[in-house]
Amino acid sequence: MGNMIMQAAEAGSIADAERIERALTELLAAYVAFERSHAAPWDPATIPAPLVAFGEQHGVAWPDHRDARFLLKGAFADVAHVLRVDRLVFFWGGGFDLGGEWLREVLAKIGAITCTDRPLVSVRCDDPDARIEELSRFLIDEDFEDQFALDAPNHEALFTVTLVNGDRHRTLVFDHSGVQDQAFVSLLPQLDGEDPTFTAA
Repeated sequence: MGNMIMQAAEAGSIADAERIERALTELLAAYVAFERSHAAPWDPATIPAPLVAFGEQHGVAWPDHRDARFLLKGAFADVAHVLRVDRLVFFWGGGFDLGGEWLREVLAKIGAITCTDRPLVSVRCDDPDARIEELSRFLIDEDFEDQFALDAPNHEALFTVTLVNGDRHRTLVFDHSGVQDQAFVSLLPQLDGEDPTFTAA
């Protein structure tokens, strides 16, 4: 899954997050059907009908730009994923664009208060030291022992998860190398029920 591209949205409520999750899941299914049925789905002259319809449904004119496409030939059904964790919704795949700013504009129209392609996650907890130990142990048990760093500088991080209590914080850092993106998405379900949010870079 190297070179993961991710779009992520934070909604103002669980209901809004569920609506975003549902919209992305339906878009994913429509795009898979488009790839399978269109004679030349990846031709530069082809504007994917599901993206145009998705934009029209939400009042966003989908442009004929390469960076507004879902660019992966033939395997979209296998590598594109949607995951909701409380009020956060993640949409990702390996090595292709995911609609860029136009997708984020639609997500904002259907309930996102924050949209980003570099999700830095923050979780409030009673004991950041204990919680980071639990999450680190999970990653190690899942064979991601060398795929994250603790409290490393995050200015070049692809993703982070920061555990916070007042002035105390501990951070799991995932960079652009190796399979650290896989480690991050494997960790996300462990945050369910903890009301994670996004923080500024």
